Amino acid sequence: SLYFTYPPVSCLLVCVPPCSTPARSMDGYFDPEPRPKAVSLRLVMERSLTKPELAEYDALDADEALERARGLKSLHLEWSNIGEIDNLEPFDSAEVLYMQYNRIERIENLECLPRLQFLALQGNRISIIENLECLHALEFLDLSKNQIAELHERRIPETVNILNLRDNPCTQADRYRERLLARLPDLVRLDGSDMADGVAVAEASTSASILDAIGRDASAAEVGEQLLAVEKGLGAYYRKGEMQSSVEARIKDQIQAFSNEALADVEGFDRRIEEAMERSKARRDHFESERRGLRGTTSRPSTADAGVVVGASEVSVPP
Repeated sequence: SLYFTYPPVSCLLVCVPPCSTPARSMDGYFDPEPRPKAVSLRLVMERSLTKPELAEYDALDADEALERARGLKSLHLEWSNIGEIDNLEPFDSAEVLYMQYNRIERIENLECLPRLQFLALQGNRISIIENLECLHALEFLDLSKNQIAELHERRIPETVNILNLRDNPCTQADRYRERLLARLPDLVRLDGSDMADGVAVAEASTSASILDAIGRDASAAEVGEQLLAVEKGLGAYYRKGEMQSSVEARIKDQIQAFSNEALADVEGFDRRIEEAMERSKARRDHFESERRGLRGTTSRPSTADAGVVVGASEVSVPP
């Protein structure tokens, strides 16, 4: 008989080659998540410039390229598989930063962007509102579709007037809306909806001021000042077009009303002139009729008068 000797189980485990196929889940095969990217100067420029602009950028020397980066106003890093907010120091003039739908877990390293007004971070893995106090010019903040559990409203800059926290657990916090209104005095839009309280009053006050200025035949500059008096930052940017259209419509209506009134006056004046001309013509006709009657009476003498005249003529004529 033949006898076979098997190696120990540990040897078998060591000798088994690694699996060359992707790991299997309950639903089937899946690929491992790729490693996150790091922010770099090249990545920012590639994503933020058009192809012609990028070709011009590539032709610059190092100093010129850095100067071009410093002048960039909008940074596009959305959908870039980025894991950290970092390496943004060259872009200190940036006013707009798109970093939505990445793999970012923390808000950090934004001190180098003092002019930032617009920050889009939706669709990441952020769990805490933090490190935003340094953004003194920030007006638009989108943190929707993250994992923020607690509402730390005091960490949001007071300058923010458009805020989106939808699809975060913190939106269920007690007095959520009231707390944000107390913190953000210029808030006009929250979670995709206009703020009815406060905004309606401000709009009514603004409309009254504008109508008052129009009613006083104020100059266009004064009306413009009334428009901008209660509007701030990006809130004004999004709403000034609508308000300008409204004011222009009111001005147009007033001009049309004035034109109609003036036209009515002209038409009335025309009617009065026509009536005067008709009366004048009637008087002329009556005068001409009287003249014709008088002329007919003097040109045709009576028969008796004619006979006397004729007789006198006959008597006076010598034979």
